[in-house]
Amino acid sequence: MKEEGLLKKFTSFSFGTIIATVLGVITVPVTTTIFSPEATGTFGFFTSIGGLVLSLAIYGMDQAFVRFFYAEEECDRSILLYKCLRIPIINIAILTLISIIFRKMICNFIFGEYSYFLIIVWILNIVFLVLNRFSLMVIRMEQHSKRYSMLTILSKVFNFAIMILAFLYWKDNYICLLVAYISSNIIITIIAIISEQNYWVKKQKDREIKTCNKDIISYARPWIVISALTFMFQTVDRIVIKFVLGYKMVGIYSGATTIVNLIGTIQACFCTFWVPVAFERYEKNHDDFEFFEKVNFNISCVMFLLSILIISFKDIIILFLGSRFREGRFIIPFLSFMPIMYTISETTVVGINFNKKQEKHIYISLVSSIVNIIGNIVLVPMIGVVGAGISTGLSYILFFIMRTNISLKYYKVNYNLKKFYTMTFIISLYALYATFNTINVLYALLGFINLIILIILYKESFNYGISYIKKFMKNKSLK
Repeated sequence: MKEEGLLKKFTSFSFGTIIATVLGVITVPVTTTIFSPEATGTFGFFTSIGGLVLSLAIYGMDQAFVRFFYAEEECDRSILLYKCLRIPIINIAILTLISIIFRKMICNFIFGEYSYFLIIVWILNIVFLVLNRFSLMVIRMEQHSKRYSMLTILSKVFNFAIMILAFLYWKDNYICLLVAYISSNIIITIIAIISEQNYWVKKQKDREIKTCNKDIISYARPWIVISALTFMFQTVDRIVIKFVLGYKMVGIYSGATTIVNLIGTIQACFCTFWVPVAFERYEKNHDDFEFFEKVNFNISCVMFLLSILIISFKDIIILFLGSRFREGRFIIPFLSFMPIMYTISETTVVGINFNKKQEKHIYISLVSSIVNIIGNIVLVPMIGVVGAGISTGLSYILFFIMRTNISLKYYKVNYNLKKFYTMTFIISLYALYATFNTINVLYALLGFINLIILIILYKESFNYGISYIKKFMKNKSLK
């Protein structure tokens, strides 16, 4: 695939996420104005625990579906889907039973109170998180970018509309956020399933395919540990903040995370596009190292640029959240490493995934989780919610280092790591200063220096970006 075609496909996949982010920029100030940090904190804790339970329910079968998708003929891929759904459906039944038996304990842990309504919401969340994951995964793997983009946009629209309607009834209550989240998820899942109904209603599901159950389970099994550790890695900050500082600080931390998710937009766009493209490329040509090198170099440049901009303008951007969330500006700098390191590592981890060495992910996630847990336990009581941001950011840098170094043992690509680590160190120093200071002359100067160094180190990417924009504008003018 030529670079122009690859970029066109990326843009197509990104369209929905970018529009959804624009909608988020519009709707987030409304949300943080009408809901207190306590309400958003409770909701944020609910979604974090929900993600952890999803990893247990899905048993890594989503990863198995991705890995073997292009190994099957097109007519057999629906059979692969059903094979991958069997264990998650059984796990949903088990988790539902556990939730009913321990309903009071679960509700009090997540919400700080108990009601039948909350446990029903919790069970519905488990069911439709799993179905949503697979229904959207089908669309992604089929590379139906326009359909995926439309569903991404509709998800935001439904979520905001239902939230406003719920607010008219419940007022400033996390219940509004729960109802909007669950309802929009159910609607999008149903639409996604209907849009790819050939996968879900096709006959001959028991016909033999190339991939046997043993291969699927063997590949998926390590992912349950990997996913659980990964979500623990990603949620330990909120858990520690909740027990040390309370729901209010979880809400402020979630507000800062919302800002960082502006970078996360690129993460979502890229990962959605990258997974099927990388596996398809590898299946066609195992030795196309240059392709992976170029993608890594360019996405590194984009992510570093966004990080510098987010850190530089954190005191201005945080104004969108309202005065009650203002403290979150000091969390943003190190928290920005979360989407940066994760996104770039998706291009360097391919050696592990291509060679089915998924047990290496267990080691990576375990070490990263332990470091993050220790960092949060030590720093949050000492310096407050800012400590969670620092611990999480540094843990993600370690996460990248381990993913990359282990992957290189199996798939040797030149990732220009000297440039990468130089830029990471320089931005880390800038983030450290920004964590304890507001905008001033030195602050602006450090941001400018970071930008100049980035341009020097990644000049090829900047030149390519400029030439592509010129070419795009020229073609538009000719039309």
